[in-house]
Amino acid sequence: MNDTEWTKCCSNTEKLLVLLVGQSNMAGRGYAGPDDLVAIPNLLMIRPDFKWQPAIEPITRDRKFIGTFQQSGEKIVGSDPFETVLPEGDQKVVGVGLGRTFGRLLAEANPGKVVGLIPCAVGGTSISAWMPGGIDDYDHENHPYDNAVIKAAEAQKSGKIVAILWHQGETDAKLQTADYTEKLRTVVHNFRRDLHLDNDVPFIAGDMASFYREDIRENIGIVDQALETLVKEEPSFGCVTTKDMMHRGDNLHFDTESLHKLGERYFKAYQQMI
Repeated sequence: MNDTEWTKCCSNTEKLLVLLVGQSNMAGRGYAGPDDLVAIPNLLMIRPDFKWQPAIEPITRDRKFIGTFQQSGEKIVGSDPFETVLPEGDQKVVGVGLGRTFGRLLAEANPGKVVGLIPCAVGGTSISAWMPGGIDDYDHENHPYDNAVIKAAEAQKSGKIVAILWHQGETDAKLQTADYTEKLRTVVHNFRRDLHLDNDVPFIAGDMASFYREDIRENIGIVDQALETLVKEEPSFGCVTTKDMMHRGDNLHFDTESLHKLGERYFKAYQQMI
């Protein structure tokens, strides 16, 4: 079976679906290595045009600076804008996240099943962008929550959502957002309501890292305390720590190795919750 036949076969199989939401550290800003650029058996992703394809990084193309680039910084775009242009020579691919590692582990734990990732994270978004009708902080034509629900509902036609993975809060720490706990609780309830999910579907979030610059770092308690509260009060809400992870050199985004580890950490939390 060639790659096209394999993808078509998997696309028609009922899937275990994973929704990936939040801001840039869920979307992923890591630099790809060779292993990030090869297909994984039984792991697909849904594209913005609702087609399924192998989950090759970058799976979340939320900003124009995600993709394959020349050393000069020029972006390389193929005939299909949703497929990765494999790098040659000193070209690099930007946009590795944690979701693909989670998806691989979920597929390995469920032989014979196909896992479908639903990448919807959008870099730089505040919690307000993740309310119905919310607007992307950097693109007022984009509505992150609404688009995520549309994309996830389309994916649900061929499977069942088994987990929601969330990482968000850097922007709100910087903004010192009031009532962040209640706003996040609303996000959780809205996704469950609008996607018709039972309360036992895990919603797993990552806490704030320890490496941020001062304007974010001094207010990360706004987010971390919200996660602690929801773990105690909300059914099937889980949290993983990111405090020991490393950044890619910008004091803002996880490096590739950390993202792979976080994918493993989110999956371990998922296993414990189910």
